[in-house]
Amino acid sequence: MAIVVGSPIPANQLGPLEPVIVAYQMSRQTYLAISVFLFYEFFLTLDQEIEHIWKFRWNLTSALYIFVQFPSVYMTLATFDHAGVK
Repeated sequence: MAIVVGSPIPANQLGPLEPVIVAYQMSRQTYLAISVFLFYEFFLTLDQEIEHIWKFRWNLTSALYIFVQFPSVYMTLATFDHAGVK
């Protein structure tokens, strides 16, 4: 049986809602884990990015890197609240 803290429904009366709650909690935890990994990787490689991308003249490779790297960070920040992570 699920333990729901602060729920208006007693835990012993959740019945068919229990799988929905478990799935929702799992999706929130998965989203949080993916977000943490994304930002960890971003900050881990920041010094290499500065050295190899920002200090040299812009070319197609630099533009493609920026085009791929920054939308993922932006989308993670933009959807952070929508995933229930506050």
